[in-house]
Amino acid sequence: MKMLGFEKLLVNSPWSKKRGLTLAKKLLEFVEFEEKTDFMEIGCGNGEVSKYIAKTYMGTVTAIDIDTRQIDANILAATKLTNLKFMIADAVNLPFKDESFDVIISFGVLHHIDGWQKALAEINRVLKPGGYLVYAEVIYPESISSMDKMSRFSFGLEAIDIDEIQNFFDSNSFEKIHSLLEKSLVCQNYEAVYKKRLNIQSVIEL
Repeated sequence: MKMLGFEKLLVNSPWSKKRGLTLAKKLLEFVEFEEKTDFMEIGCGNGEVSKYIAKTYMGTVTAIDIDTRQIDANILAATKLTNLKFMIADAVNLPFKDESFDVIISFGVLHHIDGWQKALAEINRVLKPGGYLVYAEVIYPESISSMDKMSRFSFGLEAIDIDEIQNFFDSNSFEKIHSLLEKSLVCQNYEAVYKKRLNIQSVIEL
């Protein structure tokens, strides 16, 4: 779902940029990097996290978003970063080959996706064995998401089930490296780093 005008102002605000960078720096500390790493950020929004990664780490960064205007603005702002590519793409139908990325970053995206389980399946598909998912989400209760769906000013809020997320990663051989759940007045903030375990074939090739 594309952002509404108010939400776009919030995403592009200095506060949001600073918050995203702070979170990225914190969670990337849990990742063990190869010399060259292929990153993807899903729902790159204002682009600050992807630009930081492109400047800081060796490798390539692919930053995707479904919002055309956000992508166009980011392309103009990052012309000197040759290892960074912004592109329009849908999280439930990623235009990449299987096992394309070493690290995937997703901050506050799934709660806007109807059928967010499909996005998890796509993340699993394009993440390499031994790769990392760096993840943060706003968890709204069913009551809030239901009210949002009935509103003419809907933000497209979906209820995310943390247990369902964890069951998905458990059943797809992910190891939880870090997680933190913090409660606020109307929602919960969840952050986590998951590592996709090497499969048998990958170990034999090593």
